[in-house]
Amino acid sequence: MTNDENISNPTIKAFVFDIGGVLFLPKNNNGGKHLLSSFSAACSHLSSFGIILSVSSLEKIFAIYKKSVVGEISKEETVRLMSDELKISPGELEKLFRRLYSDNTNENNRLFDFVLQLKSKKYKLGILSTQFHLQKNILLPSKYNQVFDAMEISCDSKFKKPDERSFKAIAEKLKVTLEETVFVDDKQENLDAAKKLGMKTLLFENNEKFIYGLTKLGVI
Repeated sequence: MTNDENISNPTIKAFVFDIGGVLFLPKNNNGGKHLLSSFSAACSHLSSFGIILSVSSLEKIFAIYKKSVVGEISKEETVRLMSDELKISPGELEKLFRRLYSDNTNENNRLFDFVLQLKSKKYKLGILSTQFHLQKNILLPSKYNQVFDAMEISCDSKFKKPDERSFKAIAEKLKVTLEETVFVDDKQENLDAAKKLGMKTLLFENNEKFIYGLTKLGVI
């Protein structure tokens, strides 16, 4: 059996997924900005843990985040700087962000089931996601290492979407061309950048529309 024998659409060799807002979804999203949509939205949830950030402190935390999300500083440095600014211990900081994301997000199990179906059809699977060091271990379950063939995470790779290098890097890791790849994301600006490079794109709004998109592509 060749690697392509089970592929439904031979013009497509790989699927690449975003994490926040796609593989992981917010709990109780009431139409406002959820913590997976931006770091500033995530910081707004810190008040539920009794942490009220002044404008000055928020600016400093965001500056640390911007360095962490593109790997300009290590996880250890991210933790040290943020814990100093928030005046809590490094251990407390890590627990805080773990609770922040675990309390406010759910893994999109239905989508993951479709990811497994794509894998059974011999499509290559990748993840392309903008993450800072304190998100990464929470939103990347260990099982992803067995299912996805390659990952491009901004805090490791040092560039983030919509930087064209991020799209080229994940395609290279998957050993496919950009034109053979479908990119799935919940943000139009990222999809627009991917499309300019020749990738096929699917805007993720909900699972039903995603499945319909797969049908239109002739994948299912």
